[in-house]
Order: sequence, then structure tokens, then C-alpha cells
Amino acid sequence: MTEKKGGRQTMLLELSQLRTDGGTQPRVAINDATVTEYAGLLKEGVKFPPVVAFHDGATYWLADGFHRFHAHKRAGLAKIEVDARQGTLREAILYSVGANAEHGLTRTDEDKRKAVETMLTHELAKLDDDGHPWSDNVIAKRCGVHQTYVGRVKASLMPSISEERPQTQTRTYITKHGTKAVMNTAKIGRSKKRRPSSPAPIAKDAFKPVQFHAENGPVPMRTISLPLKNPRQAAKGLLSVFGEEYVRKLAAELNLILQNKKGS
Repeated sequence: MTEKKGGRQTMLLELSQLRTDGGTQPRVAINDATVTEYAGLLKEGVKFPPVVAFHDGATYWLADGFHRFHAHKRAGLAKIEVDARQGTLREAILYSVGANAEHGLTRTDEDKRKAVETMLTHELAKLDDDGHPWSDNVIAKRCGVHQTYVGRVKASLMPSISEERPQTQTRTYITKHGTKAVMNTAKIGRSKKRRPSSPAPIAKDAFKPVQFHAENGPVPMRTISLPLKNPRQAAKGLLSVFGEEYVRKLAAELNLILQNKKGS
């Protein structure tokens, strides 16, 4: 039996005709106790409101009434009354985020967060009809939460959301000469970061290795680069280049110099 209501249809459909795997489940999880309670009521003959599904011409996407859907299954019922509406999976998802705000099992904080995250990150639902991200106010109204709550959720997701933003954003405008021009708007409103300054030039009188001479001629020297902020790694580097005996003598000389410096 089919009844038309303002462009929608109320009909009896097989449970198998309803798709529940399109991301339209508005809750974090199904409450098993609620399903059991509803199933018992169904067996007693209690009539529940129709579930809501969107039909895209080929598939019915369940958007509201997941506990009722599972209760029908548990009660052994093959069919369920459906408020069928014309619409795509995207429209089903956008409807689902606010489906339980005013009726049904009270939403948990996790349920509310999931609804907001859906409108912020879901590939089919994160942009409005013009291809722009939803405003916090619109998300709040659709999800049945406060605008400040949307802001908190968005702030916690900012790193991942900003990574998804297109690198180049442009706007076409008319110049004072009447010609068209394109402006890159990607950086508008963003704080300017200081560019790392270039390293200071080496002073002319900076220390240069001095070649020592012994009785038999110049003393052999080696060049080695040492990590300034990692003494342990520097010590290992000295050992690998000069060997243990030399490094021990070097350490002893350094110790004497430091002791003399303390006593001066």
C-alpha cells in the first residue's frame, strides 16, 4: 500500500531493500537494549512511525530509524513501513545528521560529535551546493547542536581539514581598466610567518686551524665535522676518526685545561 504525502510516499518495503552501509547511520553505535525493547513492542502489536529513506532511482538509503530497522529484524518481520523521499545518498547523509536531535533515543556526546564531523569531513557532505565548506552556524542548525560546539570540534580537526584544502584558490575580478584578472585568495586572512633568516656570514677573523710543526716537519692534521648540539655523537665521531688512544689523551688535556680555567 502506498500513500502520497506532499511529494513523499509512505510504503511497505522489504528490509532487504533498504541500504544501511552508505554512511547514513547518525549514531556511533546501535544500542542493543533499545533494539530488544522495540522488538518486544513490535511483537505485542505496537505500531512505530515509519523509518525515513531516500530513493535515488535505484537504491533506498536508510537515513532515520536504524533502531526500528534492527528491531524489525530481531522480531522476525520481513517488511517495514517507510517514509520514502526522492534524493541522493548525499541528501540522505545530510538529513541523517539531525535525525535524532528531537526524537528517538537521546543522543550521546559521541553521537553529536559524529554528526558534526560528518558535515566537516565526509566526502559527500562536507561542501554546500556551491562547493564551499559549511559555516559553523549551518552545521549547528543541521546537527541540532550549539555553534560553539561546532567550533570546538572543528578546532580539534583543523590539521586534517587544512590538509584537504586545495592549495590554490582563485577569484576573478574586474580591474579599474575594465579587464578581467585572477587573484590568488588562498593566503588571505592567514598570518604571515617569518621566513627563516639566512645564516650569518663567517667573520674574517674567525678561527682557522693552525698547522703545528715538530722536529721532523709539519704535524699531520685531519678535518672533521662535529654536531654542535649532540656531544655524544661528536664523541663517537672523534673515536671513529682518531682512535681510542688519541681521544683519551685529548680528553685528559681538555680536563686539565678546564681545571685550570676553574682555578683562575
